[in-house]
Amino acid sequence: MFVLKKIVSEFFMPVPIVLSLLVIGIVLLWQKRRQAAAKIVLTTGSILLLFAGYGIISDAVLRKLEYQYPVLDIRAAREAGVKWVVVLAGAHGSDAGLPVTSQLAPETQVRLVEGIRIYRSLPGTRLLVSGGKVFDSRTSAELMASLAGELGVNPEDITLEDRSRDTHGEAVLLKPVLGSRPFVLVTSAHHMPRAMGLFKALGMQPIPAPACHYTRNSRKIAPGSFFPDTMGIRNSEFVFHEILGIVTARLMGQM
Repeated sequence: MFVLKKIVSEFFMPVPIVLSLLVIGIVLLWQKRRQAAAKIVLTTGSILLLFAGYGIISDAVLRKLEYQYPVLDIRAAREAGVKWVVVLAGAHGSDAGLPVTSQLAPETQVRLVEGIRIYRSLPGTRLLVSGGKVFDSRTSAELMASLAGELGVNPEDITLEDRSRDTHGEAVLLKPVLGSRPFVLVTSAHHMPRAMGLFKALGMQPIPAPACHYTRNSRKIAPGSFFPDTMGIRNSEFVFHEILGIVTARLMGQM
């Protein structure tokens, strides 16, 4: 069921949708009686690709997701008596022949570095890295703990949660450890609204520490702003992924 959910969710990303429309349009184009339909399908696919590449809509939605929670107030976290800094994993791909920094996706690295920064700003806290394995032989938590140790974090201050396969699973497995005590939750800014909803639904008290922002409120116009690019498509995929995740979680009663 989990693997099926992953496959279905990937199909609803912008690139598969656009490519499917373009392929269908080309097939219809070669059929004389369906050329009118081909024009509609090809035009729809092209417009969607243009919107995704420019980020005309997705950037605004992504910005709303990313700025829903402010950056962490270290002083407030200290006053709340926080004892845990929890870092949720992103993607990874293990390969014994590569350094650990190449095995963790850049987004996961940013989350971890932010978690370490906060951990060092809050003496007496522990660093909890969370993330299991889905299609890999090693877990995200294992790789994150390895990198944290190499960056100077005392191994005795690192706790691993290495059985979860998604954010809801992380919340369920961390509930017995964290209870209802306040803790710092570190994840990507666009993922924070869904993560907060899932953890709060279990009666937990996460203090958001968003990291890895892809949008800027003070974005300046540059030559590249006039051309569609892969970053626009990437941002569109983030938006689709999070909206689909939020809708799914609500339908399943997890939020």
